[in-house]
Amino acid sequence: MRLEGAFYIVAFMLALRGEEVSLIESRGIRKYWEQEVNHPKPQVFITLLGQFKNEIGETYHSMPVLAQTPRSLQPLKWVDRFIKEYERKGIVLGYMFHNQDGSHVKGKFMDERFHERLLQIQDIRRYLILEGTDVIKEYGTSRSFRRGGTSEATNQRAPPQVIELNGWWRKSMQSGASHLNITIREHYMDIRLVMDQLLEFSRFL
Repeated sequence: MRLEGAFYIVAFMLALRGEEVSLIESRGIRKYWEQEVNHPKPQVFITLLGQFKNEIGETYHSMPVLAQTPRSLQPLKWVDRFIKEYERKGIVLGYMFHNQDGSHVKGKFMDERFHERLLQIQDIRRYLILEGTDVIKEYGTSRSFRRGGTSEATNQRAPPQVIELNGWWRKSMQSGASHLNITIREHYMDIRLVMDQLLEFSRFL
């Protein structure tokens, strides 16, 4: 439940696809944990690790999110539960969602559980998901959280530039324009320069 809840809240808050969530790793999150949660504007750094287009080696992409949003979503609580769950198992490094060999899971690994949740909601709260909607066909972790987070921010009248900035790293990754082999610290310092702008997206959720 802790890992499932962390998946949902992080994917929604950062408008991530399932395959992007599977690249979240714990070392970058833990590295600046105390510094960020005790910041005047408490926040959580979510770090993705992987090999991206036109890059050699491992590269980090960091995304800050408010510890708690104005509408009472609580990313800090759920990520903290994930960290403590792994600490109990003696795990302090590696992907947030991983296979037994340490590799990250496939992007759709949470789909089955996600669909079970939606079917329960459809049965109990019929006004939320219309009767007759095929949730398995209509929803999936590969697209629903990114679409949901972006749509909610739009509905709350987030400026277009705020929504675009939330996905800046994705465009950089796809274009091959991001730095080669950038360290967590180097990227962290870059992010600090535009922290307020990057946190703006989560204020609309």
